[in-house]
Amino acid sequence: MKLIKVCLFSLGTFFSFYSYSQELYKSVNVKAAIEKGTRSENGKPGSNYWQNKADYKMKINFDPQTKVLSGEETITYYNNSPDSLNNVAIRLYSDLYKKGVERNVTIDPKDENDGVTIEAVRIGNEEINEFNNTRKIVRSGTNMYLTPAKAIQAKSVQTIYIKWHYTVNTGSQMRTGAVDETSYFIAYSFPRVSVYDDVNGWDYWSYKGTQEFYNDFGDFDVEITASKNYVVWATGELQNATDNLSATVLKRLKSAAITNKNVHVIDSTDYKKNNVFAANPTGSWKFKAKYVPDFAFALSDHYLWDASSVLADSVTKRRVMVHTAYNKKHHDYFEVQDIANKSVELMSHHYPAIPFPYPQITIVDGTDQMEYPMMVNDNPTQTRKDAVQLVSHEVFHTYFPFYMGINETAYAWMDEGWATIGESILSPMMGEAEDDGIYSKTRYENISGTDADMPLITNTKYYDERAYITNSYGKGALCYHTLQNMLGDKLFFKALHQYMDNWNGKHPIPYDFFNSFNAATGKDLNWFWKAWFFGWDYPDLAIKNVSTANAESSVIIENKGGLPVPIYLTIVLSDGKKIEKHYTAEVWAKGNKEFVISDKYASGIASVEVGNIYTPDKFKENNVWKAVK
Repeated sequence: MKLIKVCLFSLGTFFSFYSYSQELYKSVNVKAAIEKGTRSENGKPGSNYWQNKADYKMKINFDPQTKVLSGEETITYYNNSPDSLNNVAIRLYSDLYKKGVERNVTIDPKDENDGVTIEAVRIGNEEINEFNNTRKIVRSGTNMYLTPAKAIQAKSVQTIYIKWHYTVNTGSQMRTGAVDETSYFIAYSFPRVSVYDDVNGWDYWSYKGTQEFYNDFGDFDVEITASKNYVVWATGELQNATDNLSATVLKRLKSAAITNKNVHVIDSTDYKKNNVFAANPTGSWKFKAKYVPDFAFALSDHYLWDASSVLADSVTKRRVMVHTAYNKKHHDYFEVQDIANKSVELMSHHYPAIPFPYPQITIVDGTDQMEYPMMVNDNPTQTRKDAVQLVSHEVFHTYFPFYMGINETAYAWMDEGWATIGESILSPMMGEAEDDGIYSKTRYENISGTDADMPLITNTKYYDERAYITNSYGKGALCYHTLQNMLGDKLFFKALHQYMDNWNGKHPIPYDFFNSFNAATGKDLNWFWKAWFFGWDYPDLAIKNVSTANAESSVIIENKGGLPVPIYLTIVLSDGKKIEKHYTAEVWAKGNKEFVISDKYASGIASVEVGNIYTPDKFKENNVWKAVK
C-alpha cells in the first residue's frame, strides 16, 4: 500500500483533495421506508413521515399493605399511519414477573406471580371480555394482542379502555418495585400500546429484563392514590400540591423554584413535627406531562425531599425544577441534589448545549441505575465520584432516548452511547473524571476483535450481555468522541444540533443519524460510519518504524486493527525535549493502513509513544518505540 507522507502544515490541504464515498448497507425495511418517502437521504424526516401517538388518562391506586397496584386507563390512540390496524399490540411489562414467562434475568422466586390481571378491555364501543378466546385476546411473553371486530382505520382516532391490577415485586427490583418496606419506585406499571412505526410496523418484542424500551409519545393525565401518609413524586408536574402538602412545604417549593441553591423541602425533622402534610390530605396526587414517551412514579412515607431550579434557557429565561427524594440513612444522597442541579445546568449550556427539554426532573433513592422521563431511579453509591458519574449519566438520558424518541431496544448505542460520552465529558467538570477516560473503554478494548464483538448496526436485541454493555456504552461513546475530535467542536455541534432538530419528538433510526451528520457537515462520512458501525475492525495502532536520515526523522504509524481512531503521538528527542502531535481519525479516510509523520529533529529521536486515555487500543505493547543505545 502506498505510504502517505504528510507534514503538519499540509494536513488541511491534503484532506481537501479527496472524496471517499461508500454506500452503506441498508435492510429491505429501511430501503422501503425511503422509497415510500417516510425517511430521506438528507437526514430529515421524509415528506410522507408519520408516527402514531397515544394519550393516557389514568387512575392508579396502590395499597402498601397488600402491595397491589390497580388502575384503569383510557387511551386515546392516534393512528396517523396509512394502514388499517386489524389488531392492537399492548405492552404488559410487569408480566416479567409472571410464572413461566421467558426472561434473561434472575428474579427472587417470591416475586413470581400470575402477572397482570386484565379486568376489562374496551376498544371504541366494543367490550372485549372473552379472555380465553384467542381470536380476540392473546397473551404472549410480556405482550397482549387484541383483535377488535372493526379495524382501527388509517388516519383515525380510537379510544381504548383497560382496567388492570397486579402485585408489586418486593424482592428483586428490576427497574421497578419496593426499595424498602415503605418506599417504592414504580415503572412499566400500566398497559400501553406498543409502537407501530413506518419501518417495522408493530413492535412485537417481548421484554426479558435486559434490553430497554421503545415507546410512542403521548400526553399523560394521571391520578395516583395511596395512603395519606405517603408523598408521591412522578413524571410530569404536580397539579394538586395544596391537596396534600402543608403550607410549610409549599412555601419551600415556591422558594426552590427561583433559586439554584438547595432547599430542604422536607428535612429530617418534618415528619416528627407533622410539617409534611395538609390538615386533611386526600392521598390522591395528580400529575400531567406533555408529549413524553413514558410515565413512572415513586412514593414513600419517610423520604426527605430537596429541591432547587436551574436557568435552562437563557433566551426565554425558563427554569427547570430539580428534585431529590431520598432516605436519610444514605449520606451520599446529601449531595445528589447539587450534582443533579449542576448536571442540568451543564447539559443545557455546555453539552449537548440544548436547553433541558422538561419542566422538572426527580432523582429518587432507589435500587437501580435507570432513567425515565423526568424521573431517575438511582441506587446509593460509595463515593462522590460514583454519584457524579451515575447522576450525570442518567439525567443525560433525558435527551437520549426521551427527547429524541429513540428505539433503544434495537439500537442501544443511540442512547447509551450518548449518555456515556455525556457522563465522561460532564463528570470532570464536576471534579470527578472517569478513571477509564471514557466509561467502558477498557471493556470494549477487551472484546474488540473477538467473536464477542459485533457491528453496532446489529439489532441490540441479538447481543449477549457482554456485547450489549461494551458496544452500547463503550464503543458508542468512543465513536462519538472520535467523531467530535475529527470534526472539531464547531462543526460537531452544528451537526449534533441539526440531528436533534430534525428528529426530536420523533423516532430516528441509525441512518437518520448518519444522514443528518453528513448533511450538516457537508462531508461524506460514510467511510467513518462503515468502519465504526458496519465492520469488524478493531482499534490497534502500532509504531511500525522510526528512522532518521539527513536530519529528517520519519515515524510510521500502522493501523493494524483497521478502525479509524485519532493518533496522539509523544516524541521524546535525544536532547530530552518532548513533542506532542495529534492527527484526527480522518487520516484513515482512504482506507490506508499506514500513516507517515516526518519532521526535522537535529538531535534525533530517543522514544515515541502513540495513544492516550481517550483512544481505545487493543494491543498497547506495540505503542512504544525506543532507540537502541
